[in-house]
Amino acid sequence: MSSTVLEAPPNAEKLLTAEEFYAGGPPANTELVAGKVIHLMPTGFDHGEYAGIIFMHLLAFVRKQGLGRVSVEAGYRLFGDPDFVRAPDVSFLAQARLQGITTSSYIDGPPTLAVEVISPGDEWLEVEEKVRSYFEAGTKVVWLVDPKRRAVIVRRADGAPATYLEGDIVPGGEILPGFE
Repeated sequence: MSSTVLEAPPNAEKLLTAEEFYAGGPPANTELVAGKVIHLMPTGFDHGEYAGIIFMHLLAFVRKQGLGRVSVEAGYRLFGDPDFVRAPDVSFLAQARLQGITTSSYIDGPPTLAVEVISPGDEWLEVEEKVRSYFEAGTKVVWLVDPKRRAVIVRRADGAPATYLEGDIVPGGEILPGFE
């Protein structure tokens, strides 16, 4: 009985690791999904402004309380082999997660909180896939900011979603106690 080794066709796309993706810095507006570089549309001005406002409020609160770190579009390797590197619009990494990790490139593992601002061209199926991947990797909470509906949908890994409309107060919950 003989065995045959199958080789990938010469034109097959090479799957990248997170290390290869970050070598020299990843191209702007990209993520690594199952080892493949996914090009994202550049965001609009409104999208950036919403993400910036959320970042400012989270950063001020987290720094004052000494809870961890906050970033805009930081890369997180959620899974390996093949690698998935996602970059939420805004993210929070709890102090306990910062122990022993490098923050100069991608973070190995999930954010504690991922914030995604929904753009007009985003497909809800793709948004749901991102949310699912965050939760499967261990993210505790995902905020989906929907400027069109003027709403924030708070999704928790262990509970039902809650929707907050304009004028409502979005609580920080157990990961950001006291934040509103």
